[in-house]
Amino acid sequence: MTSHVIADHPVQVRTYGPVPTELIAYAARKVDVVLRHAPAAVLFVRIKISHDQGSAPLAAIVRVDVDVNGIDVHARAAAPTLTEAVDLAQRRLRTRIQRTHQH
Repeated sequence: MTSHVIADHPVQVRTYGPVPTELIAYAARKVDVVLRHAPAAVLFVRIKISHDQGSAPLAAIVRVDVDVNGIDVHARAAAPTLTEAVDLAQRRLRTRIQRTHQH
């Protein structure tokens, strides 16, 4: 497990399988872009990145867990590549945080 700080948010990053360091930084930046527009204080961020180089068609899985002022927001995505999984997780996180703000 590694820790990063993006903006003012401490982030825990856990990786499973072969995950390049550049991809970890990429994921942290993509999550930060969404969190800059969070409707309330972000108290906790965890990113889990899993990569199975086996024959599975969706070998890359990214999960993002965020605590936005006491409200848990989760986004999960699976894709053929790590970059695609990160991008999809970012879109889902953005949508879920927007929905949280509307309610």
